[in-house]
Amino acid sequence: LAAILDSTLTGVIYIMDEPTIGLHPRDTEGLIRILKDLRDLGNTVIVIEHDPEVMKEADFIADLGPGSGKHGGEVIGTGTLENIKEDPKSVTGSWLRSSKQIKTSFRQGTGELLWVRNANLHNLKGIDVSFPVGCLTSVTGVSGSGKSTLVFDVLAKGKDSSKYREVLGTELFDNIITVEQSPLSRMRRSNTATYTGLYTEIRKLFGGLPEAKKQGLDAKHFSFNTGGGRCEACEGLGFITSNMLFFQDIEVICPDCGGKRFKDEILNVKYMGSNINDVLDMSVEEALVLFKDNKKAAAILELLVEAGLGYLQLGQSITTLSGGEGQRLKLSKDLMENKGKKNLYLIDEPTTGLHPLDVENFLKLLDKLVDAGNTVIVVEHNQQVIAYSDWVVDLGPEGGIKGGELVAEGTPREIIRNEASITGIYLRNFEEEEIL
Repeated sequence: LAAILDSTLTGVIYIMDEPTIGLHPRDTEGLIRILKDLRDLGNTVIVIEHDPEVMKEADFIADLGPGSGKHGGEVIGTGTLENIKEDPKSVTGSWLRSSKQIKTSFRQGTGELLWVRNANLHNLKGIDVSFPVGCLTSVTGVSGSGKSTLVFDVLAKGKDSSKYREVLGTELFDNIITVEQSPLSRMRRSNTATYTGLYTEIRKLFGGLPEAKKQGLDAKHFSFNTGGGRCEACEGLGFITSNMLFFQDIEVICPDCGGKRFKDEILNVKYMGSNINDVLDMSVEEALVLFKDNKKAAAILELLVEAGLGYLQLGQSITTLSGGEGQRLKLSKDLMENKGKKNLYLIDEPTTGLHPLDVENFLKLLDKLVDAGNTVIVVEHNQQVIAYSDWVVDLGPEGGIKGGELVAEGTPREIIRNEASITGIYLRNFEEEEIL
């Protein structure tokens, strides 16, 4: 953006995908000034955004919805921010009209502490920091203040102490689980259903149906990853990739199965009127209705809905998910697989790409993790998450060489009262002022 501003180009349309990702609210203010400068040069700037402050400063807003996935795809409202707020059909407007409050009661945790002593790596300046066990902690600070270094380069290393750091208290946890923005899988065969283990239950159900037994079929015939029941022309993918030599490869619907992934005899087996391909084309929410009487399948689907992933298709490839979607899917899976364990979860900006209402759903998932006996530490700028946390560790005061110090720590209420905390200033505005 700085390089673009240095030019004298006018009449250009700039299209940006969530430019505030990874930015502290103070840094967002600077970004907004840059976007306005681009506009004032005679350009048109279009941004995809969830940040309320960007909405506040926009000249025109287009609100899409009303829901996600199959429930979205419509223009709900257009106009100024006030137009969106007054539109009864707008989910965004509904959230903007609602009051924002910082919770008044915070978990006390187990009373035990996870310590980082003498963290002296990159721009961290030998700081000592403690994290309460059994709580949700947000690590905050302006961009470049050392948050990721502290959490992922120091804390995540656990007992791997050195002259740069010392981590105490990791023996309190069964596992240290890092959830970063990297893709879950590079395999296009891995999808929502297979990744969560849901597909195993679905295949068992279909394999046990009377019609399946009559044809001599069992669970393995309903897999698209192995031979037997799948269409061999596309190997169960439903499409064939055409190599275009010097151009990008294209995917075309399989001419043998018509995109249905399986042989006709497999598709003839139906559960409540739906065959296995119909199920893979369903959203999580739709599948929950179909499998409500199957305890194992319903439990997985309910958790995904609570994580705000109800719109994902069961057969949707993991490679198509955004970083935020992938994080929530991984957390949901971990929650299912680690019952009874006490883990330490280190999560990198989990609200990336989330609408404020989706953030509320995600916070419910974090609550489930903590209430199950886990400890959760998130690197975050989102004020909804910070306000909802039990404890906050604020780094700064600036970024780069001017950062790397512990500015403040305490409950969100205590951070607000700390005059040295820039995060506290914006957190106070989040609650006490009408944001928009």
